[in-house]
Amino acid sequence: MKLHSSLLFFHVFFQFYTLSAPLNSDGLALLSFKSHWTSLPPLINSTWIPSHSTPCSWAGLKCNSFHRVISLNLSYLDIYGQLGPEIANCTQLQHLDLSYNYFNGQIPYSFTNLHNLKYLDLSVNLLNAPFPHFLSQVPHLKLRDLSYNQLHGSISTTIANMTHLQVLYLQFNNFSGAIPSSIGNCTQLQDLYLNDNQLEGVLPYSLNNLNHLLNFDVANNKLTGAIPLCFSGCRNLQFLDISFNDFGSGLPYSIGNCTALSQFAAVKSNLVGTIPSSIGLLTELSILRLSENHLSGRIPPEIGNCKSLKELHLYSNQLDGNIPSEMGKLGELRDLELFSNQLSGEIPLEIWKIRHLEHLFVYNNSLSGELPVEMTELKNLKNISLFNNMFSGVIPQSLGINSSLVQLDFVNNRFTGNLPPNLCFGRNLSVLNMGINR
Repeated sequence: MKLHSSLLFFHVFFQFYTLSAPLNSDGLALLSFKSHWTSLPPLINSTWIPSHSTPCSWAGLKCNSFHRVISLNLSYLDIYGQLGPEIANCTQLQHLDLSYNYFNGQIPYSFTNLHNLKYLDLSVNLLNAPFPHFLSQVPHLKLRDLSYNQLHGSISTTIANMTHLQVLYLQFNNFSGAIPSSIGNCTQLQDLYLNDNQLEGVLPYSLNNLNHLLNFDVANNKLTGAIPLCFSGCRNLQFLDISFNDFGSGLPYSIGNCTALSQFAAVKSNLVGTIPSSIGLLTELSILRLSENHLSGRIPPEIGNCKSLKELHLYSNQLDGNIPSEMGKLGELRDLELFSNQLSGEIPLEIWKIRHLEHLFVYNNSLSGELPVEMTELKNLKNISLFNNMFSGVIPQSLGINSSLVQLDFVNNRFTGNLPPNLCFGRNLSVLNMGINR
């Protein structure tokens, strides 16, 4: 009986002590971290209670079985203020997401104490500081997202130390200088986004080492020189965007090694030379955008092997010769834009039989011939722009009955006969330009 009373007393005492115990060190660190904010979201005010013994019931937190904080997610809370250094005292933290807020200033050096951190997301804030090279001392980091801030300076060569890194998002900042060749040491990288910065120099050949790379974006920078697409990691690459740079070089034949590519864009990148025939090896390609460059020569017929293509943009180049009939094998094609080149001859009949075709823009060329009746069977056809060519003959009179036409521009050709009477049949037509014909 005495033993039972003692156990009961101990149990009640333990519960009382637990309820009245002071807030643990992680909770104190978070309260101190919060003191740097100039606005407090209601969700934080109502749940971050200093009288608690642990912060494990607080909004945005997850704890382990020892009541240590392992995850802090405060995204989309419209928090204003700075990143106080105290959060680094939560040494068991594995997941830190402070994205979509208004944090300003610098990233604290004390973040180097977060030795267990694997996921760091500080994107879409107002951080304004040089590249945080010290983050390379966080040993197990797999995701690092600093995108959409105002960070500046060069990308440090110390990035070579981040050998566990799988995802690196640095886009939409003000980073300058060269892409360090040491980035080739980050051999586990799967996503690398450096677009919309002020980066200069060449693409480092060490990209060869990134065998696991799936997505690579360096668009909207000031990059020059050769494009090293011969790297072995290219075999796994699915998304590649090198648009809006100043390479001044050609597409290498080795582009054909990137056999897993689904989307490839190199718009307005000062590309010269011809489109390599190896492009036909990209059978998984669904989007190809090579517009607004200085590409010359013929469209390679091998492009017809890219049977997954849905969007093909080759406009505003110096391409000449005929449109290859092999393009008729692109059965999934919806958007074909070849305007503002030097193409001649007829549009192959095979193209007018691509049943998914919605948009056909071939204006500002030297194309000729008559329009076939087969074009009237394209039920998905919405936009046709043929102006400033040499097309002739009578426009098929049943055009419009089977399609939902939105835009027709046939200005400045040599068409004769009557206007088709059913162009407005689908009641969606908003643009009809037929001037300067016969």
